[in-house]
Amino acid sequence: MISLAGRDILHDWGKFVFTGIGLGLLIGVTLTMAGVYRGMVDDAQAMLDNSGADLWVVQKDTLGPYAEPSSIPDDVDRSIRTMRGVERAANVTYLTMQIDHAGSDVRVMVVGIDTASPGEPGQPPHLVAGRQIVRSHYEAVADVKTGFDLGDVVQVRRNRYTIVGLTSRMVSSGGDPMLFIPLKDAQQAQFQKDSDAIV
Repeated sequence: MISLAGRDILHDWGKFVFTGIGLGLLIGVTLTMAGVYRGMVDDAQAMLDNSGADLWVVQKDTLGPYAEPSSIPDDVDRSIRTMRGVERAANVTYLTMQIDHAGSDVRVMVVGIDTASPGEPGQPPHLVAGRQIVRSHYEAVADVKTGFDLGDVVQVRRNRYTIVGLTSRMVSSGGDPMLFIPLKDAQQAQFQKDSDAIV
């Protein structure tokens, strides 16, 4: 049987080569599609996993925190903390915007976090350089994909923030790197127009 297969291959050498190349391409495309899919799922879950939250509370009749804007009163986290089984609760705000840095625009997701209590949900879980935000204004932690370095000063709306820490794998569901600033500043930036928009 093996010698018969060998004779067939020698007889139709061209067909055998083209069949092998076709099968190789088919397997390659299948593996590539599987890899792209797994990468997209991993990027989409990175934000959820890194947030440290088991449950998200959003405005009623909205499609969640990513599909459309959701706004709830600032003190809802206090009532959530009193619920049975809730260990921790924190306010977080998300805002996607473009920031000018070194002469080019960088698209980031600005994340407002409660800096008073380190380790709360929404805060960057690990840093690769620098430190966490300790002041209530004008400090920021950025993902390394933003291209920002420690000590860089970036402007969000009308305020300037110094990068005090760098983190990694903190991206939005759309793949935009995150920039963490204090919660009150992020809430103000969300509803405040910058100078260009006013002009």
